Amino acid sequence: MAKSPTYWVRSKQINEITGFGRPVPAKFKSLEEAKLYRRELNLHRGPYHPGYIVEKQNDNPPLFSMATRKPTIPGS
Repeated sequence: MAKSPTYWVRSKQINEITGFGRPVPAKFKSLEEAKLYRRELNLHRGPYHPGYIVEKQNDNPPLFSMATRKPTIPGS
């Protein structure tokens, strides 16, 4: 049985510092909710911010979540 897709709203800006009560990345179950959240974030972004996007994920977590893992060093 296939999982239903999830939608992630994330920033186009690398290493964005989240704050102001608007967490990014944010996970949604429907595309409509994700688009609405992206629109709200884009309305409040600064003049030099590149904006936000919606990504569809089927089963795997988004790639940007891998950055929180600590690297393993063989032999240590």
